[in-house]
Amino acid sequence: MKKQLFTIALVILSMASFGQKYGATPEDSLTCLENTSLYKEFYKQQNYADAKQPLLNAIAACPKSSKNLYIKGANIYKQLMVKQTNKEMRSAMLDTLMWIYDSRIENFGQKGSVLGRKGVDLARFDKSKTKEAYDILAESFELEGNKSQKAVVTTYYQLAEKLVKKEALETTILFELFPKLNAVTMHNITNAKSEKDKAAWINVGAICEQIFSKYAGCPELVEIYTPKFEANPKDTAVLLQIVAFFSKSDCTDEELFLKASMNLDEVKPSALSKFGIGRSLLKKERYSEAITYFKESAELAETKEGKINSYKYIALTQLNLKQYSSAKTYALKMISLDPNNADGYMIIGNAYMYGSRTVGDNPCEQAGGYWAAAAKFAKAKALNPELAAKANRNIASCKAQWPKKADCFFYNITDGQTLHIGGWINEDVTVHTN
Repeated sequence: MKKQLFTIALVILSMASFGQKYGATPEDSLTCLENTSLYKEFYKQQNYADAKQPLLNAIAACPKSSKNLYIKGANIYKQLMVKQTNKEMRSAMLDTLMWIYDSRIENFGQKGSVLGRKGVDLARFDKSKTKEAYDILAESFELEGNKSQKAVVTTYYQLAEKLVKKEALETTILFELFPKLNAVTMHNITNAKSEKDKAAWINVGAICEQIFSKYAGCPELVEIYTPKFEANPKDTAVLLQIVAFFSKSDCTDEELFLKASMNLDEVKPSALSKFGIGRSLLKKERYSEAITYFKESAELAETKEGKINSYKYIALTQLNLKQYSSAKTYALKMISLDPNNADGYMIIGNAYMYGSRTVGDNPCEQAGGYWAAAAKFAKAKALNPELAAKANRNIASCKAQWPKKADCFFYNITDGQTLHIGGWINEDVTVHTN
């Protein structure tokens, strides 16, 4: 068998281009063929421990023979490291894995892509080498741009945050990196070849946004996005980012947010642009104008959640205008789309509480809104325990306004009685007195 392999090696070596690929000498070619065959067989059997040495022998003898040497080689060492508990052996294996990536670049190029894999694996297998892994991924990202791998984008930003926490990098790096990473993410979402790929890139964006939102305040957002907006005030991608991130960080009272929302509404009218303008106008207490845009947002919204959110802000704005009946109407629209919407019940409760005295023929009946409001607040906290503290405060405010027993007795109304409150409240309530 060896004689046959040796003969094959001589034939290969006699052809100049093939000779360089499979080894510089017949002996190298023989070693290459033998060890390539061996590691492949072990690899098929998932016997990674025995595949390791013939793989290294093949790389030493014929480093340019196949890219698969490095692809499968990296997988062999990653599989072995996952199960390796000895710290020193694991460290030695990681060194070899890093060497495999370097050898692949040397012999087959694709530096940006391979560095991405190298950096991700270094971060995964050695938590102490955060800065080294970060630098590798930084170079990979600069080289690859929109072709960057998903794991590179997320790991790069996660390592940046880790280094910020260790005070090895300034917080500003998170503000500088985010727009670049987000641009790549948006490019890949837009150009995804499948729904699965699109969903994966959306998840990448969510991971980065979560980190970004923990550190970015309004001043940082304004500083980052003002030059981008001024450079191209009609750039849809930039406008979408401004509207999304300013909304998330509650910076909707910033002038830049209003300008961006207005421009977005010109170039690409949507529920998002209308809602953004409404939020900004609401912060500026331009309530009537805000309601107009929130209503347009509700009409354009393509999702149930989008409509509910628009209805919520219409109702909240109407509360500010003391338009309690209208606020109730839009809160009911929220509940019609989602019967378990606790915010809707909180809004109705507030409308009843603030507007109670507008309904009823006598002082006792005019307390009906407080009785009805308390029931809505109780419903809201039952649906969403996170609202319990706020709901309990409001219930306490309602109880403070309940009439005295003697005042209701004068009108033949007694404690515990069921009473219908008419007008825009239009509720059957249980009478409560102090």
